[in-house]
Amino acid sequence: MNLLTLIEEKIKEFETIIIHRHILPDGDAYGSQLGLKYLIQKKYPNKKVYAQGNNIEYLNFIGKMDEPVEDETYNNALVIVTDCANVERIDDQRFDQGKFLIKIDHHPDVTPYGDLSWVDTSFTSASEMVGYLAIQAKWEITQQAARTIYHGICTDSGRFYFEGTSSRTFEVAARLFETKFDFQELYNTMYSQTFEDLAAKSELISQATVSEYGVGYIIIQDQFIKKYNFKYEDSGKFSNLLKGVAGIDIWIVFSIREDGKYRVEFRSKDLQINNIAAKWGGGGHRLAAGAIIDNLEQAMEIIADANELIKGN
Repeated sequence: MNLLTLIEEKIKEFETIIIHRHILPDGDAYGSQLGLKYLIQKKYPNKKVYAQGNNIEYLNFIGKMDEPVEDETYNNALVIVTDCANVERIDDQRFDQGKFLIKIDHHPDVTPYGDLSWVDTSFTSASEMVGYLAIQAKWEITQQAARTIYHGICTDSGRFYFEGTSSRTFEVAARLFETKFDFQELYNTMYSQTFEDLAAKSELISQATVSEYGVGYIIIQDQFIKKYNFKYEDSGKFSNLLKGVAGIDIWIVFSIREDGKYRVEFRSKDLQINNIAAKWGGGGHRLAAGAIIDNLEQAMEIIADANELIKGN
């Protein structure tokens, strides 16, 4: 019995299924988590299926998390974690309280966990994996599931631009398109922005710094968050502001969190940067990764690490 069949059998076996993903979620975290929930609900309408984690306002158009389930609900539940390489970053640390645990992820296997683990870095996204699972299992894909999964694939692949995009990616996307979900509405919503959004981006770009070796970086502080009435978790949408700028090979955004620490978003044109993220307790893909640091002194050390990486190549 292959791995996908084993996952399908476990989903069939349990009456209660709780799906988790990583903290500070992005489109792929939402796409894989909620997409899998919608697929299971369609296939098994009598099962109880929950999506656990904090809601992120700018992703509410994709869907919303369920109210946190009671602790006892985990006792006989199947727990599935999507799009999360290491246990420290799983949103809602009760993930290990279920009867059986499955990991579905496309990141390098930083922290192996789960009674059953499907980790495959050849996929663009965990959302692509979920879509592929549905196709292989011959599950019906609703428009709601297709829209959600497609959004995750689209955002994590950079609209089919990033490394890892393959013929399989387009095959999964084509199957999602067969449902005739309104992809124009989705794109319009994804890329809609206000004048205030444009002003915020303009301010950040004007404050960007570029090192002599081609490391571009932006620091987002409290006053910026308050000035534009953003939430701390909204900072993730600025991770690619310096993408495509001539002379910048690595770009990094340091965003203050509510607890005073800094969220770090690493991006690279072609140099592997997830090793730097791992050095600072984070992880991710070869060209896109993240970490959490304590202060701006550490941020400057990270810039030095990135400079050294460029110098050595």
